[in-house]
Amino acid sequence: MEPTETTEAEPEAAEPPRSVRPTWTYFLMPGAIVLGAAIVAVAFFLTRGDDSAATPAVAINGDESTVVTGASQAQDLLTTFLGYSRSLSLDESEFRACLSKQSTADTINAGYRQALDLGLTGTPSFFINNKLVVGSQPAAVFEEVISVELKGGATSLDAYSPAIQQLAAAGRFQITDAKVDLTGAAFDGSPSAKVVMAEFSDFQCPFCKRWNDETLPVVRTKLGADVALAFLHFPIVQIHPNAGNASAAAVCAGEQSKFWEMHDLLFARQAEWQSLP
Repeated sequence: MEPTETTEAEPEAAEPPRSVRPTWTYFLMPGAIVLGAAIVAVAFFLTRGDDSAATPAVAINGDESTVVTGASQAQDLLTTFLGYSRSLSLDESEFRACLSKQSTADTINAGYRQALDLGLTGTPSFFINNKLVVGSQPAAVFEEVISVELKGGATSLDAYSPAIQQLAAAGRFQITDAKVDLTGAAFDGSPSAKVVMAEFSDFQCPFCKRWNDETLPVVRTKLGADVALAFLHFPIVQIHPNAGNASAAAVCAGEQSKFWEMHDLLFARQAEWQSLP
């Protein structure tokens, strides 16, 4: 089934065929290596299918006053993300090198593959321990589910409010047997927390941005020793061709302990890079 844009009430949908290679993986280094279910390696400059010298991917017009010091205009996606890295005081040479590392691709592809294996078809999707919440739901939903988990969890919908029971009836809340593999996830809060909310997200998804803008600030007030947020990459490249690149930028910022700073910046400036061809 081909993914399509969805309505305001729906998450961004994706059910990529296993035989189709995600377009975001056709990046800068020739001879990409096929991984598992046709998910392949990522580097940061497009080869356009040949072995010619790498060239910048795309052009962008935008306000660079707070991005690239001394530059009047960002010329491509790489330049833009390098500007973001400088604004976060990252080591640029390390950041550049990371963008072409196989391990960067592996981290993104692991999240992508796991999302499909868990049956997820859209972003954002969340597992709060074993409770699945689908879509950019209000903060009250997450607060309630977290509260129930802190009290020991629930095995029946009877433990939840009518609002969450209605979500369940609509297929947007479920008590599951799923065990999310958090290897390689970026954590905010303690990895050993009693409640871990695993977020499968796409930096180019408008509903993910809405959740980031409206709900994440509330969730962050609860993070710490008992509650943690774990970010896993699910770039839906059929409708968001730059999402994989953005994930790479976040992973590489994370190598310098600034994943969440880059995460916030990518969502805040989504309009600046999302439409690059």
